[in-house]
Amino acid sequence: MKKDNELERAQRIRDAQLSARSPGESKIKGYDWSKHAQRAQKIQRKRQEKPLLIDLYEMLPSRWKGLLVGLGIGLLPLLAAQIFLQGEWKILGWVGLLICAIIAYVIGAATQDESPTQ
Repeated sequence: MKKDNELERAQRIRDAQLSARSPGESKIKGYDWSKHAQRAQKIQRKRQEKPLLIDLYEMLPSRWKGLLVGLGIGLLPLLAAQIFLQGEWKILGWVGLLICAIIAYVIGAATQDESPTQ
């Protein structure tokens, strides 16, 4: 008798725990949860995909990354020289581009992790 009461009590406890964990009916009537799950998977896949140029940039050593950043920054004096200077003075824009690229390359080389590869 005592064993039957214990089994019934254990079963009631299990049922209560399962019903407490059950989410029940959706609070949003008529919502298509399967489309929601598909959309969430699609968004997650898009986050994991990267454009090819970003992948290529991340593969470069930091000194070359610095060089590319320096060239990008150096375009500003080049464009300014082309707009505001006249005649042969426009060559100074190329000097600014070259200086920015060299400085960025040196900074990139100085910050590069020199861990040995096996």
